[in-house]
Amino acid sequence: MQEAELSALSTSFRDNGFAIARSFFKPEQVEEICWRAERILSNRTEFSPTYTNITKGLEKADDFFEKLLNEGPQVPLLQKLLGTKPIPATASFFTKNKNYEEIYPHIDAVYGGVIWVALDDTNRENGCIHFLKGSHKREAEFAHLRPNQPNDLSNHPDLVEAAMSAGDMLLFQSRTVHWSGPNHNGTQRRGFNCFYTGRLD
Repeated sequence: MQEAELSALSTSFRDNGFAIARSFFKPEQVEEICWRAERILSNRTEFSPTYTNITKGLEKADDFFEKLLNEGPQVPLLQKLLGTKPIPATASFFTKNKNYEEIYPHIDAVYGGVIWVALDDTNRENGCIHFLKGSHKREAEFAHLRPNQPNDLSNHPDLVEAAMSAGDMLLFQSRTVHWSGPNHNGTQRRGFNCFYTGRLD
């Protein structure tokens, strides 16, 4: 990664609470993540009644994901952005094929950093991730938000829609307000997520 790109990512991560590394994962890496995650999903027998489209704990089901979570190329980049070593927590697979599947605006309960890899092209029409830039600096203002409780922030002046192409990677601070809307057009929208704990130094 070029120094200028790293500097831009670091500035966005610090000031806005998120950054997007374009084309971070190669097509063959995206393909492998997809088929391995789909295999785990096909063998699931238990589903959350609230979030049926999220499969957590991939690292417990496949050594490939354990290695990716702990030693993947995203780890040193996230460490540079956080300024501290990220402690791996879990890896998850997100699908959003149905209109009603929606995660409402919220901040995560634990301090840390999150990476989210687009496995398909994602935009407003199929439920991309949204952020309120700078909201990680105003935690008290948004502490009441919950991912399963509707809150309409679609007209907020700090709203940013994170449209991405397959292989792009989001990096964001867990205390940045984020959410994903419904899939309006029904096109496939899958994502791979790794959560790490650790405060920004």
